Amino acid sequence: MNKEKLSYIEETGILFEQLGMTRMAGRIFGLLIVSDQNTVSFNHIQEVLNASKGSISGTTKQLIAVGFIEPVSLSGDRKTYFRISKMRAGTILKARLSLFYKFSDVIDKGNALKEKEDEISDWLREISAFYKWLGGAVDELIIRWEVVKDTIMENQAKDHEKSEK
Repeated sequence: MNKEKLSYIEETGILFEQLGMTRMAGRIFGLLIVSDQNTVSFNHIQEVLNASKGSISGTTKQLIAVGFIEPVSLSGDRKTYFRISKMRAGTILKARLSLFYKFSDVIDKGNALKEKEDEISDWLREISAFYKWLGGAVDELIIRWEVVKDTIMENQAKDHEKSEK
């Protein structure tokens, strides 16, 4: 693996860390992005990232759960392989959308359990309302994305072709 790819893998790890995930999650995701293979074995991930089996195992489970990667079985091979998930962008976000509403419900429930109103109660109502609103707004954006996606992707492909000339 060349230095540029290794640097990218580390950069992706730092970004994931800033997003609240683990650096290892970003490193694995970054490795799968820059790999010239469609699938990457568990052992290869462990070797390139110089990480323990436990770290790779736990982190790949997290990345699968959020829909970023998927496990792959190859016929006649007992090894575990992974690839970038082929789940549609809107589907990944929609799967997380219910968490916005659950977070809002938990905030409302906690606020209702308080024995007196205070300035925190106002803040909790605002946060709850914001997450309900955000959930609806994201749902609308996903619908809009599906309408315009093909056009955007075609334009992006044309721009990419022009930049390679």
